[in-house]
Amino acid sequence: MNQKFFDLKSEKQDRIINAALMIFALNGYKHASTDDIVKEAGISKGLLFHYFGSKSGLYSFLVDYSVKYLMYEYSRVIGEEGEYFAYHEKLMRAKTGVLQNYPYMVEFVQGAATWTDADCSDEAKTVISSYIKAMSDFEESLSKPLLREGVDMVKVNNMIKYISQGLTRESMESGNFQPEALYTQIVEYMGMIRIMAMDR
Repeated sequence: MNQKFFDLKSEKQDRIINAALMIFALNGYKHASTDDIVKEAGISKGLLFHYFGSKSGLYSFLVDYSVKYLMYEYSRVIGEEGEYFAYHEKLMRAKTGVLQNYPYMVEFVQGAATWTDADCSDEAKTVISSYIKAMSDFEESLSKPLLREGVDMVKVNNMIKYISQGLTRESMESGNFQPEALYTQIVEYMGMIRIMAMDR
């Protein structure tokens, strides 16, 4: 990547990053078009390739930037929290905070974990794999709640994941995206899951 990208004003950097995150997140790597990215960002294709070299180069930059940004925000907001439900509430606080600046970053990283396109760089794949492992390792270290008989921990995890992803997508597609309202809504659902799942 051309280091001159970071010499741009932060507003322009974020406009380019957000345009690329959106196009990749909505279309996947294979169908993401650099024409759509530059149109959304309001720059020329020549300038995009000047900064990133290629579509693959742009993608690799986005993966590296997004993972570092997310991990920093997660560690800053979550801290040393080790209780299962409190951790997930703080994780959602961190994610909705990220969405205020980069609305498609979380969805982009989630998608990138599933893309296997041949021209996705090995470096980007390694970064994504490290991110997935770090998140998995941390969640494994959480103190597990005492659940009601017959309640499956894996299904509780999936409920939280599917509800948070679904509500986030619904909120973003509404045309009136409000991260704070989204956070409140997700926490309310998690509170319901906690009441239904916990043994006490």
